[in-house]
Amino acid sequence: MGKIILMCFIGVSAGITVGSAIAAFVTLLQVVPRLTQITETRDYIKLYEYTFTFSVTLFSFIYFLSFNFKLSKYLCIPIGLNMGIFVGLFASALAEVLNVVPVFSKKFKVKHELKFIIGALICGKVIGSLFYWIKFIKH
Repeated sequence: MGKIILMCFIGVSAGITVGSAIAAFVTLLQVVPRLTQITETRDYIKLYEYTFTFSVTLFSFIYFLSFNFKLSKYLCIPIGLNMGIFVGLFASALAEVLNVVPVFSKKFKVKHELKFIIGALICGKVIGSLFYWIKFIKH
């Protein structure tokens, strides 16, 4: 019984930590206010916030319920490709917003080789992802 309580405590603590980090991250980047500014829908900011909160909660429950769409493997290819493109572009945009690449290029004095560095980052991400999916994921 003590082990179960300890595991529940660790799980809830980890969830609170990750949730707080994501909330701080989204707040720091001002995702919702920027979205309302770009779309000129400042009157609907509460709706954006509620939708964001509801979506995160819903998909967290779906993840833990092992929900399955039972899609064809041929349909999963374009879906996976689009999801990979989204995650890659989001990570690149995030790195740009946080000034990772400019700070790196100034620190190591490699401004003129920046196109090679970005190309290496892209190739490394693609090769690493392919290696992971081919080597470690077994269906």
